[in-house]
Amino acid sequence: MALLVLALLACGSSGPPPAREYAAADAQNGLTLKVRAGDTVRVTLGSTTWTIAGSSDPAVLEQESAQVVSPAPTGQCVAGEGCGTTSAVFRALKHGVATIDASRVSCGEARLCAGAEGSYQVTVQVG
Repeated sequence: MALLVLALLACGSSGPPPAREYAAADAQNGLTLKVRAGDTVRVTLGSTTWTIAGSSDPAVLEQESAQVVSPAPTGQCVAGEGCGTTSAVFRALKHGVATIDASRVSCGEARLCAGAEGSYQVTVQVG
């Protein structure tokens, strides 16, 4: 019996693979990410004017961090342009599908967003 235990320990455990972090940015708008339970998805959008609404199904994909708005350093852009990023982290909890949605009204200094400019959605499929 002791030899069997030693043999199993020597072979290592195949257990679940380590959790991964996936990045979703402006370019992933409208796309689907396929992840596993335990993985995280970090959404980072290229403007401080975005509001990340959260997960459509928190039982499948839970928002792990509050939205963080990071303005660009002073002097790097014109005030009111929304220079910087808005981000949030989500953790995949169980098998299923959820969406992460974000919206914004302003798409530049004194310029309202038109059409799809003001909406963002990425679908997360947890397998």
